[in-house]
Amino acid sequence: MRKLLLIFGLLAFFSCTSSEPNEANAKNAARSAIIQKVKNPTDLKFHHNEVISNLGYNTFQYQETINATNGFGGSIKKNAVVKVKWIKGDASEVSSWIIEDIYIY
Repeated sequence: MRKLLLIFGLLAFFSCTSSEPNEANAKNAARSAIIQKVKNPTDLKFHHNEVISNLGYNTFQYQETINATNGFGGSIKKNAVVKVKWIKGDASEVSSWIIEDIYIY
């Protein structure tokens, strides 16, 4: 009985520590890519109107409107589209994702 409880406990622990790719993880990876892409990330504002599409094969497309600072110091409203793919490891870690495409227009 003790062995059975130990096995179930270990299975529960390991199933909680590994993370499968989902929309929340894809959002974090995509936002990290946007932050790295803009000239002044400290002034970057997300509009929280994101649309996340699961494209299959651990690939997601993330779209959101952002406010970014232009070269003259003014704020500009832009659209960001990022395609991210989970490659390995814990999906909650940004380093487990690659950026396939990023467009800010």
